[in-house]
Amino acid sequence: MFVVIFIIVSFAVFIGSFSSVYGLIKLAPSLKLLAVPGGHRKHQNATPMVGGIAIYIGLIIGCLGLNHPSFGLMCCLTLMCFVGALDDRYALPSIFRFFIQGLIVYLMIRLTGVQLHSLGTLFSSKELLLGNWSIPLTIFACIGVINAINMSDGLDGLAGSIVFIVMMSLLLVGSAEPVIIISLFSIAGFLTWNLRIGRAQARAFMGDAGSTMLGLLLAYLLIKYSQSPTGFTPVTALWILALPLIDAVAVLVVRPLNGKSPFQADRLHYHHQLIDRGLSVNKVLLIALITQGLFIFIGLWMWQQGVNENIQLILFLILFFVYLTQLHFSSHKK
Repeated sequence: MFVVIFIIVSFAVFIGSFSSVYGLIKLAPSLKLLAVPGGHRKHQNATPMVGGIAIYIGLIIGCLGLNHPSFGLMCCLTLMCFVGALDDRYALPSIFRFFIQGLIVYLMIRLTGVQLHSLGTLFSSKELLLGNWSIPLTIFACIGVINAINMSDGLDGLAGSIVFIVMMSLLLVGSAEPVIIISLFSIAGFLTWNLRIGRAQARAFMGDAGSTMLGLLLAYLLIKYSQSPTGFTPVTALWILALPLIDAVAVLVVRPLNGKSPFQADRLHYHHQLIDRGLSVNKVLLIALITQGLFIFIGLWMWQQGVNENIQLILFLILFFVYLTQLHFSSHKK
């Protein structure tokens, strides 16, 4: 009986998200939730930024349908979606956004109890416990993940698809939490409007409301399962989210090296660079998903094979510095 209910609810989540995008597209001009072409934005027409709100509606339908509200988590996702929508509407200052994100993460810690207690055996055979640094480092890590997903939202279908395959990987390792499955169906409903399949441009964008909300949800899940005795190691979480993390940190480092603010929008992200080199949007999306999928495979394989965590970290850092060096030199050639 539960399986039947679960299938019905999942279908309702997909339809709820899908139909919400349709309705919100019509409201976007009056809500002033439109992404207007110009600057680093190269799309052709003003596009509604309502996908994140639609995904949130899908999550609410799923939680209510399964009687699995996850009250603390949903409160935090609600706040993040609301603040993201305000950012979409008013373009809030970066420092203010980070401050509010930090407050919401702190609230998540208090309401759910999910936080970083250990970084694993990164530097020796002894587990690195965080002690009094637990909450500050959890806030720092969550803000990093939130903004890595936010920075990925620069290409039709990219951020939603990245989050989708990351959540699928969590299912593969046995983390079949209802909120993951609900999220997958809700994201799928949005992606039917966001992917360039049978159309020249996405009908709707996710917006900061969606990218920051899903970033918080991913941070919550990755921390939860990396701190569980039956879950993966903390360094494995880096590999599971490798592409957006490496891209975001590298861009934030290279911008100041080039005399710019780290938060100044430009076209240094890998997806922008590939587009500027003449690749189509769908080809870039395919490259990104294959690359991210490969990183997930490598991370999960090393975890399952019991590769030393310090070796996993060293390999990750080598990968990061290679990309950082390439990005720095290529940015000077433009």
